[in-house]
Amino acid sequence: MDFKKVLAAFLVVFVAVDIFLGVQWVQEYPFSDNRTTDQQILDEMSDDGISYGKLSQSRHTGSYLAGKSGKQELANQQKKLKSGWQSLFSDDQLVVIPATDVQLGTDEDSDRVALDKLVAKENRVIKGDEYQYSQKMTELVRAKENTSAKLYAYVEKVPSDNHPLVTGQAQIVFEVDSKHRLQKYEQQYVNQLQFLRDDMQLISEKQALINLYQYNELPNNSTVKLSKLGYAPLTTVKDDIIFIPVWQFLVETSNKETTLITVNAINGSIMK
Repeated sequence: MDFKKVLAAFLVVFVAVDIFLGVQWVQEYPFSDNRTTDQQILDEMSDDGISYGKLSQSRHTGSYLAGKSGKQELANQQKKLKSGWQSLFSDDQLVVIPATDVQLGTDEDSDRVALDKLVAKENRVIKGDEYQYSQKMTELVRAKENTSAKLYAYVEKVPSDNHPLVTGQAQIVFEVDSKHRLQKYEQQYVNQLQFLRDDMQLISEKQALINLYQYNELPNNSTVKLSKLGYAPLTTVKDDIIFIPVWQFLVETSNKETTLITVNAINGSIMK
């Protein structure tokens, strides 16, 4: 028998059997459209009544960061504060109360301008030049605190990085009454900040939110009120606080309860 004819016949039979088995497999195990693309997941979120704003797909860079509690540094510089201003520590937090009323502005915008000037004065705020106003942290502290006073949050800047520390351990919260007078402020500080390794590419805001949904962290009919990227504490090693890049989301449930959920921006895991 001609070998080439045998080989050709074999190939024809082989292909025919392959096609037959393939058809049988598809009939037995039909394809489901569960190849979870980002858009499919976002569609599922919409079906579950989860609402959110425009999501960025940009991928920033960041790294592990180490710092130390700045309580002693604040204590060492308390004497620089204006005479008559009362200052005392509550745990690691420095609480400062003006001696007399400090009139700021007439609305939130003018309050902000006045607070920016106050923060820049060494005899009003210790290390004030190392902090910056954060609208998102302001919204967060207002959501968390049950108070009629207006709160304004300033966060500690990270040298050589566009993303600040997003933790109470490194922020100043100013309390302002309804007449736009400064009542007090509470300050925490982290010093000796240094990066531990080279920058890494971080997950995007969009991917972080998708991860929240896939980990069942977003209740049905909830609303993502805000999101922010920054450095949050991961652990403490001896005297060093280790910070990691995170995405933080403030989520409001259908019964108006709010919770802050944090996503590791390096590996996408949920931080508890």
